[in-house]
Amino acid sequence: MKIKDIIPVALGKELPDVLLKNLKLVNVFTGKIEKTNIALYRKRIAGIGDYQEGKKIIDLGGKYVIPGLIDAHMHLESSMLSPRQFAKIALKNGTTTVIADPHEITNVLGISGIEYMIKSTEGIPLNVYIAIPSAVPATGMETSGARLGPEDIVGFVDRYPRRVIALGEVMNFPGVLNCDPELLTKIEILRHKYKKIDGHSPFLSGKELNAYIDAFIRSDHECTTVQEALEKVGKGMQVFIREGTAAKNFDGLIDAVDEYNFPYFSFCTDDKDPKDILKEGHINYIVKKAIKHGLNPITAIRMATINTARHYNLRSMGAIAPGYKADILVVDDLSEFNISMVIKDSKVVVNNNKLVDPIEGVFNELPESVGKVILPKISVEDLKIKDKNKKIRVIEMFEGSLITKELHLEPKTKNGYIVADSERDIAKIAILERHTGSGYSLGFIKGLSVKNGAVGTTVGHDAHNIGIVGTDDEDMIIAAKELEKMNGGLVIVKNKKVIWKLGLPIAGLMTNENYKTVVETLENQEDALKKIGCEKDIFMTLAFVQLGVIPEIKITDRGIVNVAKQEFVSIYVE
Repeated sequence: MKIKDIIPVALGKELPDVLLKNLKLVNVFTGKIEKTNIALYRKRIAGIGDYQEGKKIIDLGGKYVIPGLIDAHMHLESSMLSPRQFAKIALKNGTTTVIADPHEITNVLGISGIEYMIKSTEGIPLNVYIAIPSAVPATGMETSGARLGPEDIVGFVDRYPRRVIALGEVMNFPGVLNCDPELLTKIEILRHKYKKIDGHSPFLSGKELNAYIDAFIRSDHECTTVQEALEKVGKGMQVFIREGTAAKNFDGLIDAVDEYNFPYFSFCTDDKDPKDILKEGHINYIVKKAIKHGLNPITAIRMATINTARHYNLRSMGAIAPGYKADILVVDDLSEFNISMVIKDSKVVVNNNKLVDPIEGVFNELPESVGKVILPKISVEDLKIKDKNKKIRVIEMFEGSLITKELHLEPKTKNGYIVADSERDIAKIAILERHTGSGYSLGFIKGLSVKNGAVGTTVGHDAHNIGIVGTDDEDMIIAAKELEKMNGGLVIVKNKKVIWKLGLPIAGLMTNENYKTVVETLENQEDALKKIGCEKDIFMTLAFVQLGVIPEIKITDRGIVNVAKQEFVSIYVE
């Protein structure tokens, strides 16, 4: 679009393509509500005011109009849907823009993984900006499928300058504090191109936080307390309040927001599965929670729109104003925040919760299967752990949190081997390297409620090696072999039989299946989990047990990791 084409429309000399009439505009700049009309031209807002005619007229009957919602930080792969299937449920919930960090698929496939994400989202009616991953691999404590070095990042940013908006979350904060030369080079590349540097710094405070921010890292989505959030905002960071599937921080953070500091808070999902999105919503769900909590609706809307747009220098997003992109939501009532219509680039894409516009893009020859899962040579005998008359380290996990605790416990033994202990909710865990099949590690885990059987997954942040948790070694081996057969996915095994599975053949992370089919399969997962003793969905929680940058203790394919020290520790407590 040329400027000379839109000016006559703004002046009222030419008809707008679409005229939105009889509406209440939520102005995120003034914080006021205005009764007005909006003229749209091509993909932009031409003007706001006394416009009466248009090539197409939509009378909104006095409903409220707000900007399209923005997810400040998320991983498309965590939806387990292909990007276009994700776009369908995101748009239905009013999300028109996402800042996606594809470090999941990149840890599996490298640059080709990012290119898949770029191609699959090019031209679809969802703005997908890429935060190029900083952590491939996340640490030196795991085996990933690829390495993304500074030389790869330079070329990719130059090739896709419009799509790459930031350096993805810098999880290796010890690397920053220790001046790791490769990591700092990645940061230097992006900051000299005036791109944002995304943060990931749980519990970091004081002088260490100062040093971390000195590396031009200006955001964080890992806050868990009001005190932590206020310190980070006070030192110039944008805090993303996260409410996903495994990590839920809204309740612990929302009271940090007040009338003075609200511009420095945004909303994000980070990782949210499609069942939860369909049941609860996406960013709109967090906006609703904020309003119900007592936050001014316009403040909540600002946190989901203009705050994030300004942080990422998205100059034409996050507001309804002349020259801005015509990404618009229509809601009946601000207190209930029910979305009745979604307009993307001046087109109605959702009406009364139904998609009315096809999700099509530039590249339509995308593969159904990407990458390959390679299982190491492993047998039931290999899963046995000898009893050495010592206490063992056990990883304790908690629902709704990515933080783990290191326990030192007396083991349950049988015939000279340490075994799972269902009475204490202690199961065995095996992490199998699946990119080349090079090896595996073993440990014990508490808090997942697996009492009789096994679960397996190829979703294991961030290297995405195979994770198997179980009480029966044979069931665990069957789960691993089924994952290899499906080329990745999720599986539940009981009494030597696969009782539930979901194939994820795109890098072992996503599927091209329709989102409704995927959600139906996930709904059946609940009954299968109950059969092995689980009363809750543990897969998203399990996905983070391999992430060796979130305290306190994790396990990768190479062994048990003390996160603070970034060193391996024995299963036996000396």
